[in-house]
Amino acid sequence: AGADAKRGGEMENPDWYTGSDPTGRVAAGIETVIERMDARTADETDTDLLQKLLSLEQEPNWRCFLQGLIGTIFYDIENIEQARTHLAESVTGYKAYLQTFDEVLSVYCQSCYTLGVILFDDGRYDDAVPCFYRCLPYMHEVYDETYIGHIHTFLALCLTWTNQASASVVFSEAAVFVRRGDCESLEQLMVAFGNAGENDKATDVFHLLQAHCQDYENFDRVLEYAEQNLGESGVVN
Repeated sequence: AGADAKRGGEMENPDWYTGSDPTGRVAAGIETVIERMDARTADETDTDLLQKLLSLEQEPNWRCFLQGLIGTIFYDIENIEQARTHLAESVTGYKAYLQTFDEVLSVYCQSCYTLGVILFDDGRYDDAVPCFYRCLPYMHEVYDETYIGHIHTFLALCLTWTNQASASVVFSEAAVFVRRGDCESLEQLMVAFGNAGENDKATDVFHLLQAHCQDYENFDRVLEYAEQNLGESGVVN
């Protein structure tokens, strides 16, 4: 799909670009914008450029890729309304069954994650869950360990707050594993076990918190939960 040689003012397309634009302008624009995003200098001049590139790009997944970049830039400059709109359009438009999906996978995953965070911050936990689910099949291809821990934690919280207790336990356990048992993930696991009626396990996790997390900023909240929900057996003096 790329031009094989420079002709008529056209630029040769790089190997990574598998979209529909033969002129090289879309690929060159993407490279320019991503460089500025990496330098954290991208702004509305870049979103304007990407909007213009959308008029040149016809391949469905690359159009979603461009929309995802637009939404991510708006999120980074804290224009959440525009970010939400563009990311939602991007995420729902991808066609994973087309060969081009592999080349746009990283922006797809970033868009799913960022849209999930926006919906989470909006308190729209039911709507956030599918966004984070979309990250799961590809996360080891795209994300580092920190992001994977965040995805599991967001899912655990969303599932807790939408009364899906047993599913929340699954992702709470995963978060503890990936985050190497940090205090925040242990607290979430304790609550998840409690919500699922597994008070013995919740009490075990409370004892871990008591042994290792006395300096945790929310340790008072941990103690309060244990006293109110786990009874005297949960509080070891």
